[in-house]
Amino acid sequence: MKNKFLACAALLALAGCQTPAQQSVADSQRPPSSAVRREYVDALKGTIEAGNFLKAEISSVVLLNPEKQIYAYCTRTTERSNPNWSYIGLGLQHNMILYLKKDDYRCHDKRLRYYDFPELRNMKY
Repeated sequence: MKNKFLACAALLALAGCQTPAQQSVADSQRPPSSAVRREYVDALKGTIEAGNFLKAEISSVVLLNPEKQIYAYCTRTTERSNPNWSYIGLGLQHNMILYLKKDDYRCHDKRLRYYDFPELRNMKY
């Protein structure tokens, strides 16, 4: 228990060192397409229990790196076992996932818009 607390404290300290997203990145926000929503749900099928989410939201898609055409978006959910928001950040290049990061600090940016995500909340196996 003590080790978990220390690990969480260290992660929070490191998260505080991150710089906020550039304004141009925040300005590039576009609502997530139905394809983005569908692919995310399809990727999770069979890995989590269907109907486990009480709330589910997906963020706008932003262009992180114009030269490399890297896009990113976030999801946030609350579960029956945890009423607090859980965040996941994803980076995409050429429709391939570059990274998937739990509690990505960029997902907490107040400028990022979130949309209801009923496809995830109502997901079936």
